[in-house]
Amino acid sequence: MIKFSKKDKIILLSVLSNAVLVILKLAVGIISGLVSIIAEALHSLNDLFAAFIAFVGVRKAQGPPDDKHQYGHGKIEILTGVIENILIFLISLYIIYEGINKFIHKTKTEFIELGILIMIFSGVVNFFLSGFLIKKGRELRSIGIEVDGEHLRADVITSFGVGFALIILKITNIWWIDPFAAILVGIWVFFIFLRLLKKLVEQTIDTGISNDQIKKIEQILDEQKEIKFYHKIRTRQSGSTIFIDMHIKVDKNLSVEKSHEITEKLEKKISEQFGDVNVLIHVEPSKKG
Repeated sequence: MIKFSKKDKIILLSVLSNAVLVILKLAVGIISGLVSIIAEALHSLNDLFAAFIAFVGVRKAQGPPDDKHQYGHGKIEILTGVIENILIFLISLYIIYEGINKFIHKTKTEFIELGILIMIFSGVVNFFLSGFLIKKGRELRSIGIEVDGEHLRADVITSFGVGFALIILKITNIWWIDPFAAILVGIWVFFIFLRLLKKLVEQTIDTGISNDQIKKIEQILDEQKEIKFYHKIRTRQSGSTIFIDMHIKVDKNLSVEKSHEITEKLEKKISEQFGDVNVLIHVEPSKKG
């Protein structure tokens, strides 16, 4: 029987939600002939593919270390995140292309009211789901879940934006509002690509954790009376695992056993604070005794 972790279940929720929205938007877009809704359907289809890729990446990244991957498989999440982001880039270009194409070849639109309803429904659903995914992604330090949440957060803005544009179209009957809204959706999606690209690059080049998180580590160290001095705190993140190494100085007369107890206590407290961590502590004798 397949076992699903907490991360897996969160991503599966996103997959199911996206699948339903893609079907509804495509159906309404084709029936109505509204290119802005078709653009939104493609946006959601991209989110569906992204959620599936994130699901695969999150499951693989949770695999234990092995002989070939002694630091675990956390960077698989970064790899799948890159694939997701490439999809975002391609879909943004296609949406803009479709919008421009309709400016050139005007087509008839119908059932605008139905389009407005599906956009509002999509925006409300993704408002709550994106907030949940981003919150859980940050709590679990999962770049895959967080990126997926960012996709859906973008859907909130674009869905409500397209819905508003269709309301104006219904009132004014100005035909170019529909393709104009589609182009704005494409531009918005492109900026999502740029923002997520920055986040993925930071993890790829082993950017350290934030200064606030470093201060939490220093606070834990300051609370340990046996530690005379500490330095060379270094951090990096691979998937949801934070790697931390540091040097601490203790009384030179302490036994090896006592020094080991101090490091175990530190590792436990840091783990309680940060969750999935890999801590390496180098113990040095203090000249002050």
